[in-house]
Amino acid sequence: MRARSLHIMLLSCSVTFLSASFVMSTPATAEVGTAEPVLWGTTQKSTTWAEELLGQVVTYQTLTEKGIIPGNFQPYLEQMAKVRELHRTGNRRATYDGVNQFMVMLEARVGGIDAHSADAIWDFCYRVTPDEFHARDRHVRAKGGDEVKRWEEMMRDMEERASMAF
Repeated sequence: MRARSLHIMLLSCSVTFLSASFVMSTPATAEVGTAEPVLWGTTQKSTTWAEELLGQVVTYQTLTEKGIIPGNFQPYLEQMAKVRELHRTGNRRATYDGVNQFMVMLEARVGGIDAHSADAIWDFCYRVTPDEFHARDRHVRAKGGDEVKRWEEMMRDMEERASMAF
């Protein structure tokens, strides 16, 4: 009985110590209540994809600054910063437009960037960005027309079956 009491007392002290150390290690400038609201019934995702894509462009800009690859990636940095902010605010239509404008810039090689860099960023963008933010022609380019048609037919069939179920 005495050993159990001692164990409970040690456990209680450990929890108190851990709680105190967490509070003490939390910066005084930490904001409370900054969690993003959950919107039910939407396909809202975190901004991780936008951060990853912006980071990729920063990497290419750094390579340009070091003289390793040609071009100016500043227009891409500015566009992705806009896209990230639009996505953070929940403006889905503007995010869609911004992502597709970014991809058009890559296709046009704005800033005199080389084809390899443009294609690599385009592929990365297509891979990390949620499908809802890509135009249909982007899906055709990335997956092929036949695959996109099969997907669209499957979705129509599923919707038709679902409508008949009620």
